[in-house]
Amino acid sequence: MRENYEWLVGTDVDELIRLRFSRLKSIELSRKLIKDKCENKNIHLDNKIIDEKAKGLSSTIESALNYWDISEKSLNAKILSRYYAFLQLTIAEQVASVRNNNDLKEAQKHTEQGHGLSTLNMHSENDFINNFYCYFRQDGHFYYYMKQSGYNDGNIFIKNKIKTTENIKDYYIVTLADIFRRIPELQKIIEECIGMCPLVLNFGLDSFGEHERKEKRREKYSELTGNFEFEAPQEDNEIILTNVIIYPTSKNMTIEYIEKLNSPFKNFSVRYDKFSNTEHIVCDFYHKNEGLWWNSIKHYKSDYCPTSYIVPLFDTIQDPIIINYILMYSLSIIVRYLPNIWYEIKLGKYNNIGSLIDFYISIFDHIIPIQMLERITEKAIHISTPGSLDAPI
Repeated sequence: MRENYEWLVGTDVDELIRLRFSRLKSIELSRKLIKDKCENKNIHLDNKIIDEKAKGLSSTIESALNYWDISEKSLNAKILSRYYAFLQLTIAEQVASVRNNNDLKEAQKHTEQGHGLSTLNMHSENDFINNFYCYFRQDGHFYYYMKQSGYNDGNIFIKNKIKTTENIKDYYIVTLADIFRRIPELQKIIEECIGMCPLVLNFGLDSFGEHERKEKRREKYSELTGNFEFEAPQEDNEIILTNVIIYPTSKNMTIEYIEKLNSPFKNFSVRYDKFSNTEHIVCDFYHKNEGLWWNSIKHYKSDYCPTSYIVPLFDTIQDPIIINYILMYSLSIIVRYLPNIWYEIKLGKYNNIGSLIDFYISIFDHIIPIQMLERITEKAIHISTPGSLDAPI
């Protein structure tokens, strides 16, 4: 197991993650984590800074777990408790970073300026999800969290609140529908619930296309050498091609639809597979000739979704944590300040959205904690089941 992995063993994954977080409630263990990160990255931090970071990390983890432990069955209570737990974990990530000197007091200065996000409700009589918007503010917690995450494009942050009388096309603003459509775990049910295709592409290697292309290269190389060659030499071009297959999660996910998306894939076509009696969308992916093609594209996978490409929000944002955070903030605003809309979502004309939220919250606890643990510890979490092939010997 490599040093940047942490190996956990157990039958209940959620409980394992919770217990691992619980260790960080100890100031001493939080201090050890921060010191280890400094050593691994060859970064020097003053001991006083490390001590303050350790105290802050311990405090935010305890707060997050307290929110997560709220076991209310009502959906609105789940949304609020999960949002505030999520907020605390993003603060913990900031405090635990050894690339800055920020402690909890510094992070609290950001939260005192606000959450860093705002919403705009311009819904019509029968279409709420496409007329409820979220946008980024140029202050508050989310603004500084985004900057730490590497998003420094000032254009996507808005200084003043947008008024309903303004032309929203002048701003970087996203609908609730388009946030939901970027959650990879929802890609197979999103169209059923809101009638729109996902903004996520499930993709993989087109092994048939790769074999066919390499066979043509082999034949051409055989003609060049005058001998039967078993395979052609490795390509030495700076940019090379890999054949990719896209597995549509909707009948409406056509070539015409995919071509309009911001993706790195080109030259789409349909191939019929006579063995499975299905059609697949195949395409080209051009990338640098460095290592595996896999590492040349931002991809995402969890236990609840296949390998996927998230269509970037505002052409730049593919971070699933940021997208989930925006969604949870938006839902918390609806629950807290729009009770009439929330009633329609739960029991009225928007209950299709309610079904989507219900499904989303049901998987939230299984995907977000482990991803946040990896970000805070900066280690990939590997989980083994006792008695499995990769369990300890």
